[in-house]
Amino acid sequence: MIARDFQKTFAAADPAHLKAYNPEALEFHAGLPAYAPMRLEELMSASVEAYARQPFLTTSLPNGLSATLSFAEVERQSGNLARYFREVLKLPAGAVVAVQSPNCIGYVVCLLAVLRAGLVLSNVNPLYTETETRRQLRDCKAEVLIGSALFADAIDAAVIGTDVKHVLSLSLADFFPAPKRAVLNVMLRHVKHMERPLKSRHETLRTAIAKGARHATPVSSYTEVLPPSRDSIYQYSGGTTGTSKGVRLTEAGLITNIDQFVSLSPELATMQGHTMLLVLPVYHVFGLFASVIALRYGVHIVLAPSPRPLSNLQKSFEKFKPTIFPGVNTLFSKLMDEPWFQQNPPKLALTISGAAALDPGIRKRWRTMTSTRIIEGYGMTEATTLLTINPPDGRERPGTAGLPLPGTQVAILMEDGRFGAAGDVGEIIVQGPQLMSGYLHRPDETAAAFADGWMRTGDIGILDKDGYLTIVDRAKDMVLVGGFNVFPNEVDEVLNACPGIAEAASAGIKVADSEEELHAFVVRRDSNLTVQDVMAHCSQHLTGYKRPRTVHFVDELPKSPIGKILRRELRVSVASR
Repeated sequence: MIARDFQKTFAAADPAHLKAYNPEALEFHAGLPAYAPMRLEELMSASVEAYARQPFLTTSLPNGLSATLSFAEVERQSGNLARYFREVLKLPAGAVVAVQSPNCIGYVVCLLAVLRAGLVLSNVNPLYTETETRRQLRDCKAEVLIGSALFADAIDAAVIGTDVKHVLSLSLADFFPAPKRAVLNVMLRHVKHMERPLKSRHETLRTAIAKGARHATPVSSYTEVLPPSRDSIYQYSGGTTGTSKGVRLTEAGLITNIDQFVSLSPELATMQGHTMLLVLPVYHVFGLFASVIALRYGVHIVLAPSPRPLSNLQKSFEKFKPTIFPGVNTLFSKLMDEPWFQQNPPKLALTISGAAALDPGIRKRWRTMTSTRIIEGYGMTEATTLLTINPPDGRERPGTAGLPLPGTQVAILMEDGRFGAAGDVGEIIVQGPQLMSGYLHRPDETAAAFADGWMRTGDIGILDKDGYLTIVDRAKDMVLVGGFNVFPNEVDEVLNACPGIAEAASAGIKVADSEEELHAFVVRRDSNLTVQDVMAHCSQHLTGYKRPRTVHFVDELPKSPIGKILRRELRVSVASR
């Protein structure tokens, strides 16, 4: 049984460890004056009042063309789309709207509209195959899918057999001025053949917004009677095991997590007028988090729809001169290898690093090249985004994940059920107002994730006597590929459905200090099965980062006495070759 008296059972738990580290920070703790997060609609109104004419959202294309909306324009466009959902489509509060798009103005307008309308947002990875998209649409019971015309074929196929009743099509050109929009539409549709109209019954995003503008219902009326603790986002993640599942996040949790973060990084609250280049996908919780931070604090977001190859970002850096840059370890490393970046590195005010540990060598080189402060954190989808950060104010300790956010408790759970002392290695468990409500439609998995009010992260770590967290390892089987979680069970399911395979399993193989790639281990049923056959099957059913990079044909898979595949032995077999 996990002990309930945290301060008596956890040797590292100095009382200061359980409170805000910034004396002027908002307090989030039980027994202290209640903290009430600002509602999103209030946040939107306050931002428009303070920053109305300032630029908020920009779509920046690799060729240098761009379009920008101010805070006031985003409020108007997202408000009209919210009215379209509620007044035209007659969606009830709590209906699910899925959005599948690369970074662009339209994506952020859609996500704000969904939340302002009192609906539930479900972000869909635009790289998903139709099989993966359909699985998520079915699971979250989405009634609306807003999809990019870049993926028309997959969207047309994915909605078949789902609860989706309405489809909206958005384009990268949507918010460009009319003359540029016409040119871009010709280029995207007829020259580069990147976009095409959907074949399924649909309306364009621009048409939907225009229809919503015919109604005068105050947008605030859609959420003023709804509790901020309601489900607002179904963000899909595999947790520590299994196939992707919906994490139930709340509006209150999202805004609270932002306030927690800023309370330990108060310089963010003074970033009005700064520019953030957002390469991280908005469909990922890290990109979503960054978008709402920018809304609250008057930051201009430059959205990069296509960051690969990295040369696509050159025009954005040169034209907009960003001062804030969220990213991940591999992105920083590869950018610094680009000749154009080396010749004219940006002078950043702040870098935010997450999703994977920041390599000390990359940290040092990045700080030298960009003259930036770096905020590094640890979090997970089940915690909205963040649990700990390394505050960049002289208290950071490189090599650790930093301190728990205000209102967040972190402990180490030992195998015998007791709390670990300072320096003990065990499973990281957490409490805090930013934690998920649970997994969608999965009460058993939700129950397994919590114990006596603590959430089990599945990650292994150490807390020192001052409360700094060091991550020792991630969940045993999860693989981190380019900053994205890949869950072997999901890959195994696809592999084992391949004709000619008798049995298969996948495992993560470390290729650098903080990088992994996925390998497949296959027992053939058909001796003529080739590596190319396996790769082609995976390409059909898995998005790029989930596909194995190497296929090993083996005579048998190592298993435990009860038949469980021993992935550790698979990893060892590769290392010994």
